[in-house]
Amino acid sequence: MNEIMLREIQDQPAALERASVDLRRQVRELDLGPPPRKVILTGSGDSIIAGTALESLYRRSLAAEVRAISSMESSRYEPFDQETLVVAVSVSGGVARTVEAVLRARAQGARALAVVARPGSRLAEAAGAELLMPEPLARHTPHSRDYTQTLLALAILLERLAATRFEQLDRWPEATRDVLDRAFAELPGWVDDSPQTIFLGAGPDRATARYGALKFWEGGAMRAIWDELEEFAHGSQLMAAPGQSAVLIAGKEAHGRAEEFLAGLARMEISARLVIDQPPRSPERFVVPDLGGAAWMPLVSCLPLQVLTYLTVQRRGIDLSIEMGGVPYGRLYGEMHVQWTKHSTIDADPNPG
Repeated sequence: MNEIMLREIQDQPAALERASVDLRRQVRELDLGPPPRKVILTGSGDSIIAGTALESLYRRSLAAEVRAISSMESSRYEPFDQETLVVAVSVSGGVARTVEAVLRARAQGARALAVVARPGSRLAEAAGAELLMPEPLARHTPHSRDYTQTLLALAILLERLAATRFEQLDRWPEATRDVLDRAFAELPGWVDDSPQTIFLGAGPDRATARYGALKFWEGGAMRAIWDELEEFAHGSQLMAAPGQSAVLIAGKEAHGRAEEFLAGLARMEISARLVIDQPPRSPERFVVPDLGGAAWMPLVSCLPLQVLTYLTVQRRGIDLSIEMGGVPYGRLYGEMHVQWTKHSTIDADPNPG
């Protein structure tokens, strides 16, 4: 059961190696114009999570203003000009709000690039330029390979914008292989029957926490919430309850702060585990390799969360070939997802409001 999800996860090292060659070729051939004053990374779901995960790396590498914002914000609230580059991400290339964001941005003089996995998409047509990722193996499972392919595409685009080559990307496939092998060996003990799993992250890994919760939602509507690590102490802890689980993603910058939470979580009767980038390892601490600091950690911190999702789905006997794992309202909710995201009216007026 769920063999396609397992295949997607395990294929990632080889897929990253294959795709990096083609994506670098494509990026060399793109006409991106003069260096932008502002770069907007936009999308919905996994796409904006990937943009948010790499926002820090983009800011560190470029002199331009960089913002990662949702397709709703970019389509209805963000001003654009001729010095703006909009990087619009959508695996399907058919998300209505992302298409709308590109149409409005271009109407205001901005340049746009669609990062998609399907040729001939509405988004690529609207943008007038595309960076084409490998097509998905499947779309009915919690997305793993598509997410790392999106991270790769955005990072390779950044190489072009920053006129550099990131050796971290060359090391990433082997690091991915190592992390996945260890995750399948070390994380079975993290799997439980918790009624809710809480994902917390700091810095760029705030995005990884959101990613982890989304994978649980996609995995048969398993209950999960996410928040920024520090903000958990300012309100969302009220959504926690005894008997739940927490996963804290914290690189060295936030590791000490994450450790401070552990005693309190234990008092709240919440079992806590950490994804960190420095030893020591323990049954409650999974260590990912340090590729080059906090800005690079999201490339590897997402991997144990993929494995944890798969192992939890398997333990709970959820069949992902059935819509939303077979929950009674699954088909209806799936239909509403398509209606809201793909069939929504697109407003191309460049001056909303």
